[in-house]
Amino acid sequence: MMRSRSNKITTCAAFTALGLILGYIETFMVIPINVPGIRIGLANIITVLCLYTIGPAYTATVLFLRITLSAVLFGSPVSFAYSLTGAVAAFFGMLMMKRLGFSIYGVSFCGAILHNIFQTTVAYFMVRSIYVFSYLPVLILWGAFAGLLIGFLADMMNRRLGNIITGG
Repeated sequence: MMRSRSNKITTCAAFTALGLILGYIETFMVIPINVPGIRIGLANIITVLCLYTIGPAYTATVLFLRITLSAVLFGSPVSFAYSLTGAVAAFFGMLMMKRLGFSIYGVSFCGAILHNIFQTTVAYFMVRSIYVFSYLPVLILWGAFAGLLIGFLADMMNRRLGNIITGG
């Protein structure tokens, strides 16, 4: 376990900064699929890694700080609504899957799928068109791919850095 509360707070700050950097880098990536909202979700590497190293309460803090700061620095109130809704759904889904004993891959997979479903639901309420749900099959398939990729990357980082992060 992590040595002290101050270590966890410092780690939260570092993870928040890393999440912001990864999210910003992703804005420059082009994915050749013509569906709104398609992205890899690189910042979610940090969310999954946090869940496995510093626990749910600190993960929720990092997630909220990253989304809020990202919206203030690079986004808008609309992007904040999309991001926060997807993130809250993904967080609770991932937490449940982790507690049920699923692997880091399954946890990340679940988070990505829930994130896309809930962001699509927000889009429905914003544009009031049932047609936004026609994107769900592609978003779910992409989410499955991205979730497994993020799970793989988070697992690699956890194996290499987990003891350093937790002070073990």
